Amino acid sequence: MTVPAMRAAVVAIRSGLFDDVSDGVLAPEDQAFRDAVTGAAGRPDRSDVPWTGVTAGSRAVLVVAGHAGAGASTVALTIGEELAEGRQVQLVDYAEPVRSGLAAAPAIELGTDDGWRRGRRGRLDVVRLARRPADGALPPLPETDANGTVVVDAGWSTTCALLDSPRSLVGCSLVVVTRVTVPAVRQTEHVLAVIDGEAAVAAVGPARWPRPVEASCGPRLAELRARGRVVSVPVDRRLQITGLTRDPLPKPVAAAGRALAALLVPVAPPRHRHRAARSEDCAPGDGR
Repeated sequence: MTVPAMRAAVVAIRSGLFDDVSDGVLAPEDQAFRDAVTGAAGRPDRSDVPWTGVTAGSRAVLVVAGHAGAGASTVALTIGEELAEGRQVQLVDYAEPVRSGLAAAPAIELGTDDGWRRGRRGRLDVVRLARRPADGALPPLPETDANGTVVVDAGWSTTCALLDSPRSLVGCSLVVVTRVTVPAVRQTEHVLAVIDGEAAVAAVGPARWPRPVEASCGPRLAELRARGRVVSVPVDRRLQITGLTRDPLPKPVAAAGRALAALLVPVAPPRHRHRAARSEDCAPGDGR
């Protein structure tokens, strides 16, 4: 077995892909690596990444998983809710419907439109795939406000399809989600190494990292911790049992979302600010 073939097999196993790959596919080293990650399992086509086409006045926040089971949906939801306090926000879930962590998150279901299932959760629009795309390609983003924000819950399956295409991660505010365990931070370090640009990390687990986990940190993750770009997201027992529902997020989890949002997007003035200013201008007794 050739070195390129062995390399491709290891990458495929780590990505959860176990389809057969022929010797012909494994011949060129670069092709072997690429096909092992994305070619045989119907992963989304990275040649047309929807969020790279977000309008100039909009902003895209891409939440990716550092490993399987990281908790990207919870982090994406808490970021989306925080950002929705000051602007129009869509939370877009690219997971297949049967794998969606946001299926029960909307408080109101608004029906299906253009392949998307739309819902509302307070001020936040929650949009999920209504069905798996037949060709495996990532469908276009739903229409949003020209100056709105899109938070993309990429999850692990979509993250796998993006890691060997750095251009698909350009132009977004990036959040990488990891658990605070030795295997998780090691795998997250590989994800961070692929990302060419600034990122924030949501670390799901205790705020004080155990020594074995700290010792397993790679250079990129250690640098982000030193710069204050790693935010602790506490583990909530209720969420572990019920998953995400229409109920409000626990306050500690919501607080982590505020900290992450502050790293990603400049603070916007509250929606009632102009109204309050007008009230002050017209206040009685000011001689006007």
